[in-house]
Amino acid sequence: MRAVAAISVCLFHFTGGMMPKLIVPAVQSVFSSGYLGVDIFFVISGFIIPYSLVGKNHQIAGIFAYLKKRILRINPPAYASIVLVLGQWFLIDKIIQHNNHYTGNLSWGQLINNLLFTIPFTDYKWISGIFWTLAIEFQFYLFVGILFSLLFERSVAWFVGLYVLVAAVSFLPHTAAVGFLHYSSLFALGGIALLWQQQRITLWAYIAGLLVFGGLTLWQLEPTAALVGIGTAVAINAIKVRIPGLSFLGKISYSLYLVHGLIGTTAEFVLIKLLPPTTDGRKMLLTGVCFGLAIAGSYIFYRVIEQPFMRMAAQNRR
Repeated sequence: MRAVAAISVCLFHFTGGMMPKLIVPAVQSVFSSGYLGVDIFFVISGFIIPYSLVGKNHQIAGIFAYLKKRILRINPPAYASIVLVLGQWFLIDKIIQHNNHYTGNLSWGQLINNLLFTIPFTDYKWISGIFWTLAIEFQFYLFVGILFSLLFERSVAWFVGLYVLVAAVSFLPHTAAVGFLHYSSLFALGGIALLWQQQRITLWAYIAGLLVFGGLTLWQLEPTAALVGIGTAVAINAIKVRIPGLSFLGKISYSLYLVHGLIGTTAEFVLIKLLPPTTDGRKMLLTGVCFGLAIAGSYIFYRVIEQPFMRMAAQNRR
């Protein structure tokens, strides 16, 4: 599922304007819904983060140990990707003649708020556009870390009531910065999948939960997000097969998510000089090569950057 999500986002970006010289309208239309891969990621997080705490007697007193593990797992690769993006910007400004000056407006305030994922609470801009989702993920980590016992160790009514309340709060004024509120029902669908997996709810309660939070997702977002959210939750419970290619891509999905834009745009700049994109066929070929290079580069990033910090995170007990 992580592989499907990462590939969807990658192809959405590659065909939708991230590499403007390779746009083919027909292909762009095919992958125009690839942004829904983010919704898949959110449902998966709604399942896997609390799943990692089940049976570990997690209490709010242990939230710092829990957050330390999350930070070790997520932040260093994200920071490494920012360093690479900034390196790309400096090279563009130094080598290429262009009207934009990418590093001209950089400031310490912008950099620090990017590193803390607090850009939504400021007037700064993201250095790496995909970081908006990491900000939402960390807001969710706090939500689960603080309320885990109420959500997953008490009556299911607590789970439903808290998530419905969060969804309702998302419609109050001035809540846009807390992005988790607006995507909360997708995380709730992952939670419903966990409650069913742990045999905490009956089949009818499972179906009702999918419908309730699918409906709230429809209310918060859009019909396609609701369908994808329900489908992902069901797939988490129903799919028991391992597909080697997708398993590999799922393993490197976070790295692919982080660096596909950097690799794709760099590859486009080089490849169009070797093979001018004068026809749609050439554009599609070059897009395919960029995608292949993104996977190869992401695997290297995974082995060199992400995997060592995964091991460090795993060494923490919580």
